[in-house]
Amino acid sequence: MRVPLLIINFVVMGLILRVAEARQGTLADTTRDGPERELGIRPWPVEDRFKNPWPEDWENDWRARARFILTSQAAIKIDRINTFFENEKRTYGYLMAQVLAGNADALKLLQQEDVQAKTWHQHTAGIDYFACFTLKHQIRKYFYFGHLLDPTYKKRMFDGAKLWTEQDPMHRPHPAFKGPGPGYTPEVVNSWVDTRNTENLFLMRETSVYLMAEETGNYETRQLYKDHLLTYAKSLYRVGMGEWDSENYLGHSIAPLLNLYDFAKDPEVKMAAKLALDYIMTAGALKYYRGAFNGPSKRDYNHPQPFGGSAAAMLWVYFGDTPTMNTRWESDEVHILTSSYRPPAAVVKLARKQFDRPTEVFASKAAYHAPQRGDWKTPPENLETLYFGHTFQVGSLVGGTQEPDVNGFKVLVWDEERGAVALQCVPGPDPQFVGSPQYQPGKLAGPNRVAQNRNLLVWLVNRGDAPWLWVIPQAIKVETSGGVTFFRARRTWIAIHPLNLEPFTPSQEMTLRLTAPPADKSLWAGHQVVTATGKGGNYCGFALEIGEEQTHGNYEAFKRAILSKAKVSVAELNDGVAGYTGSDGHTVQLAFGLTPADTKIWRDGTLHDLAEHAQFVDREAGKGEDGLVYLRWGGGTLHVNAGGARFVATIDETGKASFRNE
Repeated sequence: MRVPLLIINFVVMGLILRVAEARQGTLADTTRDGPERELGIRPWPVEDRFKNPWPEDWENDWRARARFILTSQAAIKIDRINTFFENEKRTYGYLMAQVLAGNADALKLLQQEDVQAKTWHQHTAGIDYFACFTLKHQIRKYFYFGHLLDPTYKKRMFDGAKLWTEQDPMHRPHPAFKGPGPGYTPEVVNSWVDTRNTENLFLMRETSVYLMAEETGNYETRQLYKDHLLTYAKSLYRVGMGEWDSENYLGHSIAPLLNLYDFAKDPEVKMAAKLALDYIMTAGALKYYRGAFNGPSKRDYNHPQPFGGSAAAMLWVYFGDTPTMNTRWESDEVHILTSSYRPPAAVVKLARKQFDRPTEVFASKAAYHAPQRGDWKTPPENLETLYFGHTFQVGSLVGGTQEPDVNGFKVLVWDEERGAVALQCVPGPDPQFVGSPQYQPGKLAGPNRVAQNRNLLVWLVNRGDAPWLWVIPQAIKVETSGGVTFFRARRTWIAIHPLNLEPFTPSQEMTLRLTAPPADKSLWAGHQVVTATGKGGNYCGFALEIGEEQTHGNYEAFKRAILSKAKVSVAELNDGVAGYTGSDGHTVQLAFGLTPADTKIWRDGTLHDLAEHAQFVDREAGKGEDGLVYLRWGGGTLHVNAGGARFVATIDETGKASFRNE
């Protein structure tokens, strides 16, 4: 009976769409994908003055990915949904995708009565306008799918939103409040809206309150939240994101900004949303590589490869450039598929690495809440170096990997089947926390610092007996020769020289622990753990060099050059000073500082000016506005140049924004 029911659903949905078309125009841009399915992919209309133009072949590739997403998400079986608190955060996204794919039952489920309709949400007509993850989807449900909703239900959404935004819902006394306690529900936080302020949740809340205040005519609340949003957009162009490059959360910041871009009526707010998206896409493009996402990153949640978190999964819909389609859904994809937003052409080419390589980018990372507060005076908390080879990307922070949630190092290498794969390392005991401690005590051996000069690094931890471990794909061959451990990927090779450290060797015990049965369901299936332990004293660590065909010809030549030409300097290691001379004669030296700012780094014998490094959110080494990417700290203007395309965007201190694509 399943096939006839499916066909009936599509027939019913077709009738609904035709009725909707008669009322206000259909959402369905009918692209046939087989005789039984009609996929409705029509981005919400936005004026050309807010758009970044794309060539037709890019748009066709995007549509192919969109059709694949809808076909795949339409196959997800959803009979009922859990509407308690924020549990709709996945199902609402999937259901909206299924509505586009012609599933009438999905439309009914989107209008299912909330389990707290008569308690937590009684004062907003029974509609859930509280939890941020729910809000993000409620907005697109109301605006994009509104003409398909039951008119009575849509009116309830409007009436509830009018009540919700008649004054600022943040910290407005909630009738269900019982008293302070653990958790985030209105019973314990006493607010009409979720008060959590992580950057992605902040954006879900601020954009949703603004849009519903604008929709329902609540001017004062609309103006208040407009000010919040303009402050945020201005901050992105001066200090970047606070939740910078989060592999886990970056995609969740994209979705609410797409809502603002699509549905805001105020042109100043719409332009600010557009520029905010442009900045986030640029930040993501620097880290994106063939479906994988490079470190370093804030709020790293230890994702294996590729498409491990929302960043790569969402950016892939725009950037593609992978040998396979993604199947690790974030349930936010429907926001991309129904939006007119496209990243600037220069940013797409940046993501696809269509620029002269090798090259290096220096970046600075803001304090966590600085963009929300409009804080442009607090100096950056982290300084980052990114190096782009022909077959790899490597990035590090001067401050290394940090508690509670900062990943300080990662390598991505080209892979034929998967696009790219990650090689991750940490001075710590647990391979499941190779990216960051993720708020868990005891996962980081101690304070650590990294010095990087292009493809050369020195990494030390302030604990001489510290455990170290790498987590890498099993396909990468590991061998030790002359005390140096070599990782051999298909096109990229890594040499690791121990510094007061035993040589790295594969650990069967650790590997089994990481990939314990059922390994086929484990996130870490197909990986191996390579470990080493410090010999004692104050410091231990390693020096690292990465090579490829363009630098060494082949793996055997790389290995010979490392063993015959490379050398380490460890005479002052007990004082936290170590250096490395690479096989090509370039050098890097680290003097461990009490803080990252106190640390000293020498590159080819010249002291690296950390103060100058901190003057830029992003800058290609040795370049200005004509470089790959350029944004001064506090500056307000972003420049991106890649693949013959140029993008410039500015937002001044009053919130006036402009951009141009060349």
